[in-house]
Amino acid sequence: MSVIDRRDFVKSLSAAVGATALVNPVIAGERATQGTSSGTQATYEVFALKYAGPFDRKLAMTLFNTGWAEDVAINYYIWAIRAKSGETTLVDTGTGKGWGPKFKGFFPPEQLVARLGIKPEQVTKIVISHMHFDHVGGGAEFAELFPDAKFYVQKKEFDFWINSLLSQRAPFRPLQNPDANKAFAELAKGPRVIQVEGDKVIGPDMQLLLAPGHTPGLQAVLIPTARGQTIVGSDSAHVFRSFKEDVPSSLITNLPIWLETYDKLRSNAAVENMFPGHDSKMLTDFPKIAEDITQLA
Repeated sequence: MSVIDRRDFVKSLSAAVGATALVNPVIAGERATQGTSSGTQATYEVFALKYAGPFDRKLAMTLFNTGWAEDVAINYYIWAIRAKSGETTLVDTGTGKGWGPKFKGFFPPEQLVARLGIKPEQVTKIVISHMHFDHVGGGAEFAELFPDAKFYVQKKEFDFWINSLLSQRAPFRPLQNPDANKAFAELAKGPRVIQVEGDKVIGPDMQLLLAPGHTPGLQAVLIPTARGQTIVGSDSAHVFRSFKEDVPSSLITNLPIWLETYDKLRSNAAVENMFPGHDSKMLTDFPKIAEDITQLA
């Protein structure tokens, strides 16, 4: 093991605190318990929509404690999952316009959705993978832009960021936008926000998978595509290498649970069909559909 500066090592662990008691163990290899198929043989297309970036980050921040001297480029994305009918599920909402201009290369995510040819009324579901600022920051805006959409968030995730005092402790404060969280909490008082507990089928052959570790209640989306069973994993990994090498990022609430999450995800889809939250290869290594939009599956 190479020797690294002790202060850098401590810095890499700054987010690996708390939340352990808030996450139930994920059984290795556990499959969904609420059914996996509606019998409709649905097939979906999956698109990555880059709304900000690229940014240089130390590799060790995206791949736990590996490569403090090496930089890696990352992007910020939302994802669109489109059925043959045109009905569309969006995964995440971006930072929101209030914070967006602070980010290099920012482009409003909803304009990327329109660029893909998706009409507002075709968006019927919005999955909040987790409640970090770059994934839920535009929630209230998306509620207005896509008025027919229901929002899906894990109850554990919502309770931690909205109701737990732990989320106000120093390691967690930089990861959230308090104003956006308040707006989403207000939205959740109505019928449009569905708080999910565990794995759940939410559409024809479309399933949410509880995938904690990065946050207490992160969730991924499992769907069939032309590639086979496919997972939109968001920040269950920041880069593809995490899925392949079994090494998560340095932003951790529960490391053992995160490794068990990898067992669970890999039991549901091939590694090459698992898509992370920030890897620049999603923009460079897949077919370009429009500016800043690629088709992953």
